[in-house]
Amino acid sequence: MRETVLLYNFDSDRLPKVKRALMPLKFFLKTVSKEDFSQPIGVLAGVKGIEPVEEKYDGDGFNDEMIVMGGFTSAKIDALVRALNKNGIGKIALKAVITPTNVNWNSVELYKAVKADHDEMNKNN
Repeated sequence: MRETVLLYNFDSDRLPKVKRALMPLKFFLKTVSKEDFSQPIGVLAGVKGIEPVEEKYDGDGFNDEMIVMGGFTSAKIDALVRALNKNGIGKIALKAVITPTNVNWNSVELYKAVKADHDEMNKNN
């Protein structure tokens, strides 16, 4: 799989900054629109063998910023985080890696799992 970064809910001020920070790393960047939240994560990231769904998403979705990485090594994840920090992007709390478990999940399912993990890890902070 090509190194892909799915970007969720970045506003018109932060999105160009994130893209500029990550462009030198030559990742494929895709901004996911709410209407595509029903698609499997693997479809959005271009994973071969994952089939798209017909319906467009029409729910409330979520508004938190989230980054989902596909085809990444741990070194590439570190490079992504360094690039965001170096370019003053600030903290992006919700980050996920595409796995065999979540490749068929839609964006809302992945968001709920990532948000629950994040909240659990930060409940004492």
